[in-house]
Amino acid sequence: MSSSRRSDSLERELDYEDIVERTGKDSQGKRKEAKDMKDQDEKDKKQDDSYSMMEAAAKNFLKDAGYYGEEVTLVLVYTDNADQVIKAEDLVDFRINLLEKDDVFQPPFYSNVLFYGGQKLDSSLAPCAYEELAKKWNATKAVFRKGDPTLTVPPGPYVFMRGKTWQPWRTYYDTHACFMSSFKPSPHDPGKLVVVDSPIAGLDGRVVAPSRCYYKPSASRPLHGARIAVKDNIDIAGHKTSLCNRAWMDLYPPKTKHAACVQTVIDAGAIIIGKVKLQAMIMREEPLECVEFTAPFKPRADGYQVPSGSSHASAASIGAYDWLDFTFGSDTNGSGRKPASYNGCFSIRPSTGITDNDGVVGYFPQFDMPVFFGRSISRFPDFISTWYGKSPMLRPVPQDIKGTVRILYPSDYLPTPNPAQTELIDKFVSGLERAVSVKRTEISLAEQWKRDAPDGPEHADIAVYLETAGIYPFYHDQYHNTMGFIEKYKEKFGKPPFVHRALHWQWGVGKAIYRQERDECWRRSELYRHWLLEKVFNADSSETVTVMALPIETGQPNYRDADLPPYSLLSGYAALNMSPMSRAPEVTAPVGAIPYLSVVTEREEPLPVAVSLIGAPGTDLILVDLVERALKASGIPTEVKTGRFIH
Repeated sequence: MSSSRRSDSLERELDYEDIVERTGKDSQGKRKEAKDMKDQDEKDKKQDDSYSMMEAAAKNFLKDAGYYGEEVTLVLVYTDNADQVIKAEDLVDFRINLLEKDDVFQPPFYSNVLFYGGQKLDSSLAPCAYEELAKKWNATKAVFRKGDPTLTVPPGPYVFMRGKTWQPWRTYYDTHACFMSSFKPSPHDPGKLVVVDSPIAGLDGRVVAPSRCYYKPSASRPLHGARIAVKDNIDIAGHKTSLCNRAWMDLYPPKTKHAACVQTVIDAGAIIIGKVKLQAMIMREEPLECVEFTAPFKPRADGYQVPSGSSHASAASIGAYDWLDFTFGSDTNGSGRKPASYNGCFSIRPSTGITDNDGVVGYFPQFDMPVFFGRSISRFPDFISTWYGKSPMLRPVPQDIKGTVRILYPSDYLPTPNPAQTELIDKFVSGLERAVSVKRTEISLAEQWKRDAPDGPEHADIAVYLETAGIYPFYHDQYHNTMGFIEKYKEKFGKPPFVHRALHWQWGVGKAIYRQERDECWRRSELYRHWLLEKVFNADSSETVTVMALPIETGQPNYRDADLPPYSLLSGYAALNMSPMSRAPEVTAPVGAIPYLSVVTEREEPLPVAVSLIGAPGTDLILVDLVERALKASGIPTEVKTGRFIH
């Protein structure tokens, strides 16, 4: 065990060699198996070499089952009942569908099997099961113990050590600098989270995760065992919300309750394993502008592309770590969708107002929305249904969706200047056409706006009309909403808080906007919203669902050490502003990769490309369903991998 790894009185770390030695099986074969396992982990990606011991919630059930002593004993628990005859197929199913899919379980646990729950009777194990135990599990000891009916003991790997029963939680290392801090349940109150590590600006902070064997999703707890990290503008009880700004951290105390979205997923059985970084103060911060906290490293392509957007670590961690299932982020005018595209993962910006956003820090509630990221679109419906609850806004997916969908292909944004990007987006759109038996409808928002003239013929140019429509109200309100922070910090510390230069520029813009200008721009934004929903998306129709395909920027390499882009305002006519301005949901999905020659690796690298699908408010589940159908019909995987390649 490495002496450089930290531990405390309630945590013990065991490495692979320790596991093998403690089983009492010192054979050369077992040692080689452990070494091969360790070498493979280190070869694939710099990863874990240790476990953290968490005291089991089900009292000291191994001691009650007859285990004793101070030495480490590895135990694999198989739960049964008194009248159950365990057959070979039961053990095979347990091994293949639970143990072999679990990243915490390792073969040395097979050596000592505890059948827990039934009586100690040999007849409880069918004769055919012995062969499975001997040949596949290499078990040297198998015992039956009657269970305690007052306890709930989940199956899986356990450790008996120092006279107590422990759950081994596997230790991973944050090799892509995504985490601000990582959590584990408090040994004194499992409902509270305590810090495992706070790497802050560095690499390789420890993150711990429990065995997936311990959890079984159900109707009442659909996210049971899901490992989730949250962007650090989202509150976690007992911990500070940092916004990746040291002044903000110094000024405000730890939070007293979880954000609503966090509490909802915890109630559904999810495990919050840590907080991840964001662009400081939820604003633009390119990697070279990250003065206080290192920007996360994008896991895709050459590893030195920008992770993009304020939710960059939420997306980068999903693209990097297969031990992480979902992350929460947030999106105002692209800070969730851009990272999903750049880091090659799925995301949804929900319909505005469909979720409870209490405990999510933002500056412009009209646009601010929490979002979530994942690697498999097929897991999104359960997450959405759990998070949204029984919102009356949420429209169900029609039983027969074919023929009820209208697909818009906007010439305002498609094709993009990048033919390779357009080709991948068109492949997705063609798949959507086949999936719902409808051809796309080409549309020009600019031409239709000119024809409809919703604010009079003198405002016929939509690009000019919307130039500052969304961004001026946002910057104005953001500046005034942060004045309380600035004044309180000055009062307490006798100096203004540090913020990076891009934010000073944004504050300067916001400060210079008169209230009348702000209100006029907001009036235009609202008029645009009503026009979009009525004339383009036909939002009130109960018979037709209108969706639109959109690109995310232009799909070009963007190195993290490149010259900084100039400060600029995002036009209300930009594709990224459509969903916040129209309060609409938008699903972002990876559709492929474009090869490029990297100046870093001097080889061809795969740059992820994504498409977004937007619909009227309330069509969140419908959009997810359509994205999954389109991907399948296009032959594009509905799940992405971690690491350099998305597929």
